[in-house]
Amino acid sequence: MIDIFLKNLSNSDIQWLKQNGQIQNIKSGEALIEKGRSPDFFYLIVSGELRATINQNQGGRLGMAFAALEDESSLEQEITRFSPGDVLGKLPVVELTPAIVSVRASENTSLLAVPYEILQEQIKEDVSFASRFYRGIAVLLSERFERIIQYFLRHQKGQISPIQNVPLIFGELSDSDLDWMLGIGRLEEINADEILIYTNEQIENLYIILQGTIAVFVKEAQTNRLASVFALLENDGATDASIEREIIRLYRGEILGEVIALDNPMSTFTLRALEKSILLKIPERQLLVKLQQDVGIASRFYRVIAMLLSERLQGLISRLGYGRSHYQTGQSLKLGTEYEDEINIDVMDNLTLGGARFEWMLKRLKVS
Repeated sequence: MIDIFLKNLSNSDIQWLKQNGQIQNIKSGEALIEKGRSPDFFYLIVSGELRATINQNQGGRLGMAFAALEDESSLEQEITRFSPGDVLGKLPVVELTPAIVSVRASENTSLLAVPYEILQEQIKEDVSFASRFYRGIAVLLSERFERIIQYFLRHQKGQISPIQNVPLIFGELSDSDLDWMLGIGRLEEINADEILIYTNEQIENLYIILQGTIAVFVKEAQTNRLASVFALLENDGATDASIEREIIRLYRGEILGEVIALDNPMSTFTLRALEKSILLKIPERQLLVKLQQDVGIASRFYRVIAMLLSERLQGLISRLGYGRSHYQTGQSLKLGTEYEDEINIDVMDNLTLGGARFEWMLKRLKVS
């Protein structure tokens, strides 16, 4: 774990973090982040260990009823642990620890705490630092997502919510970034039920969904012999004693195959079209060369990937607890209630800009 984030930074980046942060020590059992409160620091774990828990009583009495039906001995469940080299806390745009998660020390722990405002200024002023920093965060979030997904599968929580349908991510890219993607990319049409990427297959392209719906499936290893037998029967005697479960559906504006720009180009998921879909395909080689040569697009691209992974991770964690309240038609809004599907007013401008840029892309590509 210790190399996942730090190996993406330069020595000067690490030195900057040391100079602008301060060591914070917390004892075993003490809370670093309380559920419902947003931290003001970016934390890098130096030594020790932290545990993240979710309160499965998010829905009041209804949540307690579900927990009782699932025979949970405790309404607070551990979902992951953070070890030296891991990061958490607050970042510009990317919130690594949702309000529904509490983080406590499982042993005496030392952290480097960097104030959010100072980190934000450094990211704005040093585009090279921003590029390396966001790449490190994206790699870490990708690993964290895969680590928690098996917990998600074991608890049978249904699908993960996709990122907001309005293409927020395109508000983070520049017009020149999109123009380059259009110039280098090629349109690809796939039919319903066609597989785009298989599990354990090397990914060779980055894809942007222009039209259609893509389902994401993950293999679930069967440790129960009876479950394995049924899996074999369903697969007509196949020797792979695992089943694939759909965990998320991705729509127009979403990015697929983003791991080609990170450390692991192998797919841990199977991507299948649920309907006839049109994708913009960007070859791996051209993308990686561009990211190496143009630090500006690299910083914006890795920021987008970090945002995308953070959204998916938070959707996953939200499903593990019974989630915050959803707004329902006819329901009176409560000022003191934070709804899981509400849009933060701070990102409204980017939603509008992102939507306009995406529609411009469709017109350029003549995709209706």
